[in-house]
Amino acid sequence: MTTKLLTTKEAADYLRIAVQTLYNWRHQRKGPDYVLVGGRSPRYEQEALDKFLDNNRVCLSA
Repeated sequence: MTTKLLTTKEAADYLRIAVQTLYNWRHQRKGPDYVLVGGRSPRYEQEALDKFLDNNRVCLSA
């Protein structure tokens, strides 16, 4: 199984948020999990982004 790693820009586009928001979340140690490629380039697995969205879902009851 091959996991596609997304750049910060690609991840931000996928989540429909600003790139700066991902930078801020990384600095604050919150937001979706990521891996550092070569020790410095953050990359995001799409599965991690989906998990982040699921974990932050707000359900409103009627």
